Amino acid sequence: NMQKIFDKILSIKNKHKSRIVFDTRDLKKNDIFLGIKTQNNDGSLYFKDAIRKKASLILINNSKAYHQNIIHINNIDYFILNFCKFLLSQYKGKIIAITGSVGKTTIKENIFNILKKNNFIVSKSYKNFNNKLGLKFSIMNMNLKSNYSIFELGINAPLEMKSLVKILNPHYCLVTGIENSHIGNFKNFNTLVNNKLQIFQSKNLIKGLINYSHS
Repeated sequence: NMQKIFDKILSIKNKHKSRIVFDTRDLKKNDIFLGIKTQNNDGSLYFKDAIRKKASLILINNSKAYHQNIIHINNIDYFILNFCKFLLSQYKGKIIAITGSVGKTTIKENIFNILKKNNFIVSKSYKNFNNKLGLKFSIMNMNLKSNYSIFELGINAPLEMKSLVKILNPHYCLVTGIENSHIGNFKNFNTLVNNKLQIFQSKNLIKGLINYSHS
């Protein structure tokens, strides 16, 4: 039962201040390990490292692994998506999302510090984990008791912003400078701008802000 696992994760997080991690090299005692499959690797194969480092819970798709802290999940991606949806449905605070070519992390840190100075409880996304998987891990690690949660959204291809926003549905959206030099996989500058602006398609949008300077 998925809901039971969600509740178990939350009670472990509350008890031990555990983080959810997908790389055993980052794992500290009592953390929760989620074994994900990428193009180059399969996290489920690293369950022994997670046991050795005393993970409090190990969620993997690996039927050959047995341990009291291991829970078998057939479809990890589906589990993660549903866990994120569950957490966001429980969250009572406001979500701030930042995108743009430059300055995302700096602005995230600044907003975080300003809100903290004003005695709000603030949660922020980890490092610059800003792609789809990174966003999901940031959601899984957010502080549900915070008044504000700040996320960076980074995109490298068309339609990515649409899928990030569909997951997160932020209340406040901020677009920092968009630069011509960051065109990457986009047809042209306008396509890049239009894809970034899809951040404003959030169904929870209260306010959006664009810092627009065309170079």
